[in-house]
Amino acid sequence: MSTDEEKRKAMEDWEKLKAAEKKTLNDFRTQLAMCNICAFCRIRCPVYQQVKWESVTPRGKMQLLRNVVKGWIKPTPQVAERIFSCTTCQICNQQCDAEVRPFDILKVARREFTEQGLGPLPEEKKMDRRIKEYKNPYKEPQEKRFNWLEVKVPKTADTLLYFGCVTAYRFGETGRAIVELLRKAGYQFTITPDEGCCGMHPYWDGEIKLSAEIARENLEIFRKTGAKQIVTACAGCYSTFKNAYPMLVENFDFKLMHFSELLQELIKKGKLKLKKKSPMKVTYHDPCHLGRHAGIYDAPREVIKSIPGLELVEMEHSREDSQCCGGGGGYFTAFPENSVEIAEKRIREAEETGADAIITTCPLCRTNLDLAIKRLDSKLKLYDLSELVLEHVV
Repeated sequence: MSTDEEKRKAMEDWEKLKAAEKKTLNDFRTQLAMCNICAFCRIRCPVYQQVKWESVTPRGKMQLLRNVVKGWIKPTPQVAERIFSCTTCQICNQQCDAEVRPFDILKVARREFTEQGLGPLPEEKKMDRRIKEYKNPYKEPQEKRFNWLEVKVPKTADTLLYFGCVTAYRFGETGRAIVELLRKAGYQFTITPDEGCCGMHPYWDGEIKLSAEIARENLEIFRKTGAKQIVTACAGCYSTFKNAYPMLVENFDFKLMHFSELLQELIKKGKLKLKKKSPMKVTYHDPCHLGRHAGIYDAPREVIKSIPGLELVEMEHSREDSQCCGGGGGYFTAFPENSVEIAEKRIREAEETGADAIITTCPLCRTNLDLAIKRLDSKLKLYDLSELVLEHVV
């Protein structure tokens, strides 16, 4: 495709995306007026629980945005900072009795503020530029993405195994565990050396044009593998493929599975046999983007329960009510100290269960929870689900 054709196609896709994303803040006038300032959203908002500023609560943001829509205040960098002070955990939608769905409005607000040059926040903008230039947020070279991969895989297969940036560049041991589990199960898959960032970060930053460019490039890469299904162990990548890509590109018709779902299937079919090791009590942390964003709660728990000798205990806040790790929505990028302190609260909650270990299915959650464990000098062990299962495979 020539450069002119690429530009024309990109412009056409961008126009289609804008047509699909028709809603503007002005369309939410009624919902903004419906906010009854009841404080149910404030009670569970992880950002408010940390900083204690009314303006960062979902209801505080709704009042700010209502004033912006009414023309009573102007959108300013100060207002933008409050709008971007959000982990995108989506618990506000669940808590809202008035059915305002604050998170849906905040998503549109981020896009509009970014289009007006007021967002994303400076550190978030830097990360988006790194993703655009390097195809990952760490400025790592593409040839190092799969340095940890120790086996050869076919160039084409029905299933594409997609790892995502955090696993590929920061948790190679998780990547090796995933590959080894599928090999032991005799499951056929491919990995593309051209894998790049899924575009989740710019998407939640309101950088819709950039995220659409990334999605379009990824779609072409995925099609070359001949895959009909994409399996990923990253909650954020899974949520992005499931919820964002159908709006960002046309004909994104891949079957999607989170790796926990595939593990559950392989164990049920007897493809993976598990052995008992030392008895251990564990608790499971629901990633926001796998749980509230994608509705996957049972698969990881069923996998854990299938491991002989493991006792699963639930934290006070779990499943739909799970507490955020504090790392999502670019919040760790813009407010790292607050983000880790939110994770510390989650670790304390896990400790209260008496568990020996905390399990998660998201590398970003793992990053933040690991930082919290180290800062608290907690005795909790931290596992990705795939590594836990591999330890118990016959």
